[in-house]
Amino acid sequence: MAQSNQAVYGTFDEEIRWYKGPPSLAITEHWNYTDKGKDFFGGYAYMSQGPLPNAWAASQNGRGLWGDALAAEMHKYNHQAGLKIVGEMLPQERNRVTLADEKDQYGLPVARVTYSWCDNDKRLIDHSLGFMERALAAAGGSEIWRETDDTCHLNGTARMGDDPATSVVNADCRSWDIRNLWICDGSVFPTVGGVNPSLTIQAIACRTADRIKALAARGEL
Repeated sequence: MAQSNQAVYGTFDEEIRWYKGPPSLAITEHWNYTDKGKDFFGGYAYMSQGPLPNAWAASQNGRGLWGDALAAEMHKYNHQAGLKIVGEMLPQERNRVTLADEKDQYGLPVARVTYSWCDNDKRLIDHSLGFMERALAAAGGSEIWRETDDTCHLNGTARMGDDPATSVVNADCRSWDIRNLWICDGSVFPTVGGVNPSLTIQAIACRTADRIKALAARGEL
């Protein structure tokens, strides 16, 4: 699973100077906690953006701006503002990592990543873009445009569960197949939320460490 990360950007008459402060300076999780006005399951958070000039230039390249057009757009840098989501994409069995027939320089098979958005994912993304456009316009933005093709925060592929046939690790994040292997990052998520995953990953890591300590004390490692 990869969380969606679409955005809208606009130009303001007054100076914004959005690089002053963390990239996600203000966040709302409204659409994680209400179902009214939604045609999709799950939710998303959206937040203000403050990309540095090199990242902003790369975003303009993604729009097809080069040369004079890129330079003209970059002159607006201090008058730009944007909103960006972290969206909850649903887990799908067809989204997976498998081994390809192709080999790397060491003779090992390379990873094949199969991933696509389902209809629910697309409805969530469309809802978020429309809502953020209205929010940016209400704040006085003009020349508003959408960044529609972006993702963030890779999760899954080492799924936590209670059945070795359908998961990679158990509830303690211990591998079913390799007794002394413990995994405690975002890969164990069976689902992803509509928020940044860092705090959940930290909580899982602390819980796993506590479980290792408890099992070691009982001689069960």
